[in-house]
Amino acid sequence: MAFGGGRSETRGLEFGPAPDGFDMELFDIGGRDPAALSERGCCFWLSDTRLDATRPERVFTSRLVQQVTGSDGLQPAASFEAAFNPSHERLVIHGVRVWRDGTVREAARPEAFELFRRELNLERAVYDGRLTAHMIVPDVRVGDVVDTAFSIIGANPVLKDSLSISPRLQWSSPVIETRVEIRIPEARAVTLRPFGRLPRVEDVTSAGVRTLRWVARDASPWRHEADAPPWHVGFASVHVADTIGWDAVAGLFSGFYDPPDRLPETLEAATAGIMAAEPTPAGRAAAGLRFVQGALRYHSVGVGDGGFRPRPVETIWETRYGDCKDASRLLVAVLRRMGVDAVPALVNTRIGPDLEQEPPNATAFDHCIVRVTVDGEPWWLDPTLSSQGGDLAHLTQPRHGWALPLVAGATLERMREPEIPTVCATRETWTFDKLAAMPARLEMRTVYRDWRADDMRRWLANDGRRNVSRRFRESLEAEYGQVVEAAPLEVIDWTADNRLEVVELYDVDRPFQALDAERMRFLSRDDVIGPNLRDLETARRTEPIDLGAPRRVVTERIFNLPAAVAIQPWKVDRTGPATMVRSSLEWRTPRQAAHVLDLTVTQRIVPAVQALDHFAAVRAARDFNGVSFGVAVRKGRIVGLDDGAGGKGGWVGWAVVAVIAALLIAGRVMQGG
Repeated sequence: MAFGGGRSETRGLEFGPAPDGFDMELFDIGGRDPAALSERGCCFWLSDTRLDATRPERVFTSRLVQQVTGSDGLQPAASFEAAFNPSHERLVIHGVRVWRDGTVREAARPEAFELFRRELNLERAVYDGRLTAHMIVPDVRVGDVVDTAFSIIGANPVLKDSLSISPRLQWSSPVIETRVEIRIPEARAVTLRPFGRLPRVEDVTSAGVRTLRWVARDASPWRHEADAPPWHVGFASVHVADTIGWDAVAGLFSGFYDPPDRLPETLEAATAGIMAAEPTPAGRAAAGLRFVQGALRYHSVGVGDGGFRPRPVETIWETRYGDCKDASRLLVAVLRRMGVDAVPALVNTRIGPDLEQEPPNATAFDHCIVRVTVDGEPWWLDPTLSSQGGDLAHLTQPRHGWALPLVAGATLERMREPEIPTVCATRETWTFDKLAAMPARLEMRTVYRDWRADDMRRWLANDGRRNVSRRFRESLEAEYGQVVEAAPLEVIDWTADNRLEVVELYDVDRPFQALDAERMRFLSRDDVIGPNLRDLETARRTEPIDLGAPRRVVTERIFNLPAAVAIQPWKVDRTGPATMVRSSLEWRTPRQAAHVLDLTVTQRIVPAVQALDHFAAVRAARDFNGVSFGVAVRKGRIVGLDDGAGGKGGWVGWAVVAVIAALLIAGRVMQGG
């Protein structure tokens, strides 16, 4: 049986009965066949959650009932875990029961639990102090029903009892019944935002308590599709939040970012140096940003209220590390000292573009940046980034959709949507030798702009030119075979304009593929379509498709041939719901041909109703994403169609082919986020 009577505490965990009125009886599945509803050896009978906000301390209770139907389900069903933050939450175990042949066994002995501090974001230097209570349930067999229940009591005091919760009623596996119940005081106003096929709510008020209850039975599983926008919620769910305004949300946090009366002495000296070198607000804003980006390393300690409150400026500067809150507070202090209008602003890096549709709530954000106003125009700066180039007009600004400046009377502000940038423009020049066995000379000049220029600076700064050069060469060898560097990698950085050019020079040992003794073929790689437009085609697409930030990527290939050939030029345009592709080939001299492949992602999101049109556009783009040409060989020399081949050698001719890159070309073309 589940724990009854009073509550006890052992080794930091509490054990006791479920809250009054919370159903702990064995769930009746009726005449359903668990085997027919199972996935990976488990059939989920019941998911039951309740949030009670009517008590002095908030109580979140959860119960999960599952039956083991196959051997693959033994390990997950027998492993119980619950995470909580000990700085403001308590975990109470109500029961870990195993039902078998009509009898029940309680397995939740205090000595069976272990407490782990398992930092899920440790590799990102993020520490939140959460603990995980873990237990391996003994003697679980196929056919057993494992029934677990627990409560988490308490809430972060920084949020001042604000309410925001998004329970789901549809899962990736079949669940016979899902229950969600939210209890609030009758006078507390809340806003509901439904998602998916949400069941009808049962809204009952009694004795001053309003109860909102949803029940979903035999809901079909929700299968998430690749590259769906992170803010898209297609499954049945509901967001319940206090009915407040964004100004109230800003008021919870704005006081945490007040600048100090005085800057630390060394910080004051550095700020004075920037002021002397940069007389304009725009110049000071860009220089101040780079100063903070270079001074701090990212390290987040979110223990206690650290997940919402930045540290004092003096501490941030002394330790030279911090998270987004710390970096933003430091940058605001520096910029204000220089007379620049700067305020912290909250954003959401995942659901930002959808934030306007969200009910205002204190947990709507996961990142902090800075809004700078120069000559009445807002600019958005992220001090946690590194190696950013550009003056204020050319800085890559964050693209998070909406932001909440922490000022009096705050409301959401739409962030700047820049013109579509040409993030990568490559010019390849191929020069083929008269002798078929000789290498071809390949020169590549690539100009990166916007976030791709910043990415390249960061890569070069962290890995060095030698490793970057090696990765470039290896990506070419994956397509063309052995490649020898004919000159060191050259990097030209126009920092003020946020442009960076990389120059590569190679000898491609065997540029042609032998077809037979007298014919050879050249096949170009795809560094535009494949790396930017993934193959997601399905017959039934139900979720939107996220293509990343709008961008333009273009590659021009110049072919200097040793003999004149007869080739038919082409020019093709293909337009889809969110893409434009142009492919062309022209003769510039009798022995020089140029192929241009130009892709523009015109919008980030493809609606699900346009998915089939998008798939068709991507297929069409792949039909024109490269070139292949054949040459005739006589006595080891390359000859043209009019130089003796006479068509008898099986001249392949110029033809457009679909060349799908087997790997993302490392560092050359990268999908924007």
